[in-house]
Amino acid sequence: MNTKSIIAIILILLVVIFTIQNTEVVTIKFLTFKLSMSRVLVILSCFLIGLVSGMLLSYRRSLKK
Repeated sequence: MNTKSIIAIILILLVVIFTIQNTEVVTIKFLTFKLSMSRVLVILSCFLIGLVSGMLLSYRRSLKK
């Protein structure tokens, strides 16, 4: 295993532990929308959005080279 894989596994484990400890229902307000959902889903969806956007940006950079 290389260093990047180990760091990625550690970060994913930290996110999973953090989300398991935050299971309350929260209300999210955005412009005129109002949504009540589990905090776990909010955290995981934000994490996944960041992960996918980072992967897309790195893929775009590799295409330019």
